[in-house]
Amino acid sequence: MRITNKIMQNNSLYNINNNKVTEDQLNTMMSTGKKITRPSDDPVIAIRALRLRSNVTQLSQYYEKNAKDAESWLQVTADALSTITDVLTDCVKQATKGANKDLTLDDLDTIITQMDALAQEYYSTGNVDYAGRYVFTGYRTDTALTYDKTTTASYTDINDEFGAGNIAESSRVVGKYKLENAQILDSSVSATLESEIVEKTVGRLRLSYDNLDYSEGDGKSAVLKYREGLGQPATSSVTTSMNSASLTFKDELGVTHYAAIPLNESAKDDYTITSSLDNMIYSSSRNSDGTYTITGQNTETNSSYKITMAADGTLLTKSANVDSAITSLESTQVSTITYTNPEGTTPKVVKVPLLPAIDQSYTIGLTDDGYTATVNSDGTYTVTNNSKIENGDGSFSNEIIQVTGNGSVYCSYVETSITIDSDHMIYKTSTEEDLDEAYNDLGRNPDGALAYLNASTGEVLLNDYLKEKLSTLPDIINAKSIDMVYDKKEWAKGDIRPENLFACEYTDENQKQILYNKGTAGHGIAYDVGFAQSVVVNTTADAVFTTNVKRDVGDLKDKLSQLKTMSTTLKTLNERLESAQDEETKAKINNQISSAKKAYDFLREDIQKEFEHKITSMQKSLDTANVAVTDNGTRSKRLDLISTRLMSQTTTFKTLQSENEDIDLAEAATQLTTAQVTYEASLMATGKISQTSLMNYI
Repeated sequence: MRITNKIMQNNSLYNINNNKVTEDQLNTMMSTGKKITRPSDDPVIAIRALRLRSNVTQLSQYYEKNAKDAESWLQVTADALSTITDVLTDCVKQATKGANKDLTLDDLDTIITQMDALAQEYYSTGNVDYAGRYVFTGYRTDTALTYDKTTTASYTDINDEFGAGNIAESSRVVGKYKLENAQILDSSVSATLESEIVEKTVGRLRLSYDNLDYSEGDGKSAVLKYREGLGQPATSSVTTSMNSASLTFKDELGVTHYAAIPLNESAKDDYTITSSLDNMIYSSSRNSDGTYTITGQNTETNSSYKITMAADGTLLTKSANVDSAITSLESTQVSTITYTNPEGTTPKVVKVPLLPAIDQSYTIGLTDDGYTATVNSDGTYTVTNNSKIENGDGSFSNEIIQVTGNGSVYCSYVETSITIDSDHMIYKTSTEEDLDEAYNDLGRNPDGALAYLNASTGEVLLNDYLKEKLSTLPDIINAKSIDMVYDKKEWAKGDIRPENLFACEYTDENQKQILYNKGTAGHGIAYDVGFAQSVVVNTTADAVFTTNVKRDVGDLKDKLSQLKTMSTTLKTLNERLESAQDEETKAKINNQISSAKKAYDFLREDIQKEFEHKITSMQKSLDTANVAVTDNGTRSKRLDLISTRLMSQTTTFKTLQSENEDIDLAEAATQLTTAQVTYEASLMATGKISQTSLMNYI
């Protein structure tokens, strides 16, 4: 083969170009610090780089953002809880100081004033926020814990829950009102005898609020409920399934309705769905050709809507007043619940279709006789046996099972309800004589009333039988033993919004009803802080705050006010005694002084006992706060451990990423120098070769 000049030049240029490419690649590596600039440079490194970058990005999100945000939230909560425990510790100290019998009225006034200021700080701390989000209000992070001013907001069916330990006593000095200034200054009124001043003691359940929404003549009632265990706790199994229709339609007024309706395979379906959200009642029937007819009835307008659905869920027909509709067939699981009531021996079985939750609760009329299931807005279920058991004392009982969203039993019990009607209400307009009569009526066991509701002070007064019954109730798993259902409309500054503590209903300015906490699910806000790891960062109000602190101070204020009034009465009587002229007037005044001293002694003893009770009550509130501190600290510690692990993982993966992508600068610099020398040498060699032609060899 003949080697020509052209071949030699081409080979030289090819080698020069290769050397230049190698030098350029090394220059690029030096300037970027990376081994490759495009996937084709090295596919293995490229694939590994994508995986490692994804891991590093996720870890950076967890460690640098999520975990830091969660840590800040927990720290804000910890600071607030520290303030709360300090305030409650001071409250306990003040209550202990107030229990001293030797204190004057001025001393007591000073102590109660200090406790009132501490109570205000306690509730205002509950409004602390993190980045504009209130930390103690659960999912409602845009709403403060307490009212910032006096307001009117209509709440109904507030479910105020208690345990047996909340049953206390209420003492009243009956006949005390006869020693008011207006009475003792009236010479025509006979003297109040010492024997007419009697202290009456009844049971008491103090509610979370006072000034309830009841007034004379409104005919409204409240309900006291207490719970006892079933003969055998309910159990459940989710083993079967059925079909249900998912229906969304728009009526002739343009209002959109949604419902999920169970579909039996029998000729007629006995399930009914009642939705208070849109005032609709739904039912369905299976036709002979296998299709389904769904009927909706509006309870307000009495309008009826009909929609026919094929066996596969396809919409077939709709009535003229249905503007548009969407239907589908859904597979629905069924929870089979088994339980035994306290008196029975044969287990009862109830089947509950697990229908989806919507914004508000709705009720399923079950095919099992007498049972309904309420689908709560949080996806849980409340199953009620509506066959009431009359107890002969005006109360009645129902069997209730609370079910979680996956169909398992959360708690089960027999609930006894006592209706407190207007005949057993004490209103703001009630007289002192009316109050005396209520205490006397409760003392007429067994012929007296079971309970009275003092709407002004927010107290349920109990006779001895009911007091004994409620104070000895056993604990119920996952439920409180006692529930008082009432209405409230007027709110003072510092009152906790009831939706932060209780299940309740709220009616807004547009008369729209909103249901709060109708279920058993909590309001935990969880942050993802690692691969398959999350930390709940918020502490809800019910885990920290109680209304007891404010109510305790209110009790002491009321007792002190009565004591001051009686002290003023004694002073007035002594002044009248000094100015009295005849013996008959002096004798009358002396009788009144004896009665007033007796009443004063009762009241002084009462306020001293009240301070002793408040030591225990404030300590319970402090214990609750301390538990919240411990829980928050435990979550913070867990987050610290996760953050430490995230930091280590981030370092490890960044090292792997660097080893995979980044160059060794020293090695690259050496290779670049070598490439440059090679390139320059190739240029010199090519220059010499190109000067020699074939003629030089001939």
